[in-house]
Amino acid sequence: MKYIIIPARGGSKGIPNKNLKRVSGISLVGWSVIHGKYISGKGDQVIVSSDSSEILDEASKFGAQTLIRPEELSGDAVFTEPVMDHALSKYALNNDDIIVLLQPTSPLRYKSTLNRCIQSIKNNGFDSSLTVKKIHLFRWKKVHNSFIPLYTDRPRRQDMEDEFCETGSIYVTTYAQYKSTGLRLSGKTEGVVTEDEESIDVDTSIDLDVVRLLSHTFLEEWRSEIRDLGIQI
Repeated sequence: MKYIIIPARGGSKGIPNKNLKRVSGISLVGWSVIHGKYISGKGDQVIVSSDSSEILDEASKFGAQTLIRPEELSGDAVFTEPVMDHALSKYALNNDDIIVLLQPTSPLRYKSTLNRCIQSIKNNGFDSSLTVKKIHLFRWKKVHNSFIPLYTDRPRRQDMEDEFCETGSIYVTTYAQYKSTGLRLSGKTEGVVTEDEESIDVDTSIDLDVVRLLSHTFLEEWRSEIRDLGIQI
């Protein structure tokens, strides 16, 4: 079975009520529930954890299981794993069950990316998977009042070794791995490289504007799933 956890805290300093902001007529938390429903089968659970009754009411419209967080898991300094622990404590899991974490601040996901993240665990022999994007950066650091480079030469971009960073959108692991380590990623891990437009994490109003501009392509991809859920947009 799959347990798909969507952590959607109510408080947000950058964008008030961020997880309720709409992209192509659907809230950020609603998009992640749609994506969770897509990868879920019979008996699988799509769980939205929040400290906000408004967010939980919104998530229930999309068919998610809703879970109110205790106060100690509601602050902006709380790590994600304790929130996952709280959600999973409500269920009896087996070691081969799959845990999926979908961050609602990443509303642009292709079906193929979700499928690849799941298949990495189910069929390709990985213990964990996550979405990443390719980067080529000339890194610097600040020392006292001056900046110094972290590289000794300056190669052409096409000659640089590939580096990757997390997009923060999708994390998948087995319950056995999670129970053993307490981490969303551990063991042999697959990085699923995303398209640039999938890698946007909504943190500022500019991010939200960009996501809205790009969302028409994703709306077409997910239109049948939206219709099947009875959601009007």
